[in-house]
Amino acid sequence: MSVQRELFPGVLLEVGYMGNKAVKMPVDRNFNGTPLQYLSTSPSRDQATIDRLSANVANPFAGLLPGTNLNGSTVPRSQLLAPFPHFAGANGVAGQAFTDGSSHFHALEARIEKRFSKGFLTMVNFQKSKLLEKRSRLNDWEPLLEKRIAAEDRPYRLVWSGTYDLPFGTGKAFLKSANRLVNLAVGDWNINLITTLTTGAPLNWGNVIYLGGPLNLTTHNVDGALDTTQFNRIPAQQLASNRRTFPTRFANLRQDSVKQVDFSVIKGFRITENVKMTYRCEFFNSTNRAIFNAPDLGPTSSTFGRILGQANTPRRIQMALRLVF
Repeated sequence: MSVQRELFPGVLLEVGYMGNKAVKMPVDRNFNGTPLQYLSTSPSRDQATIDRLSANVANPFAGLLPGTNLNGSTVPRSQLLAPFPHFAGANGVAGQAFTDGSSHFHALEARIEKRFSKGFLTMVNFQKSKLLEKRSRLNDWEPLLEKRIAAEDRPYRLVWSGTYDLPFGTGKAFLKSANRLVNLAVGDWNINLITTLTTGAPLNWGNVIYLGGPLNLTTHNVDGALDTTQFNRIPAQQLASNRRTFPTRFANLRQDSVKQVDFSVIKGFRITENVKMTYRCEFFNSTNRAIFNAPDLGPTSSTFGRILGQANTPRRIQMALRLVF
């Protein structure tokens, strides 16, 4: 739903709302995980529960399942507590593409367009949006799906594009009476620009122990994107065999944003009345700005909090000649 208004001759303003609700989205599910009642609810590592679930006990399937790791005399207690203990592995019995997933999308959109006149055209598009989803569970036997920010969510997006035919050469505002040689040098030049500003993707968190306090997330600091002292980093104290409550994503914790400027220069050469040569030079990521990947979010990793890669490519320049006849 949108409303348009012509502010000035050739200048259009459009403001609108876009909404979407998706249902019956595919969700995979593990049916052979440890039931919730046997998992620890402690916010810190519960070694007693871990030991109890991992302890080896007499195997009732000994000798009955040749060729599997369930054929021995003992098995971990957690295997026998699973709903289908005669199937090995955490994903021994899995369901695919159940249709209980859903998503909600809301967006405010605005556009200002200056229509092509006097060799100039420009357009500015702005979007403020939110995309929420329910497509996974924090724990295998959790009755409800986790409501979280979707991986595709980008709250803010601004794109400014424009094209300008330079006013020089035959028939233009300046040097309109230029001879053929002068017009060959200064005429038929065109400049195009696209500037894109977009919020980064949300970070994905594991089953970590967060101690509290500000993370001071700085997505352009490759050697220390966040305050790692706010997490328990001791390997022997990490969570296991617990009922997870720490969310997988937060709306305000995101990787590096997109800030990119692309532009091109086009020059036309009139060879004869019916033959024209066009030269193009295009600059992608013209400012050569690095857009970084998400930092390492594994608390026990030696590179925890560091950014190890670049999400975009460095500046690229390509040129082309096109003959039109």
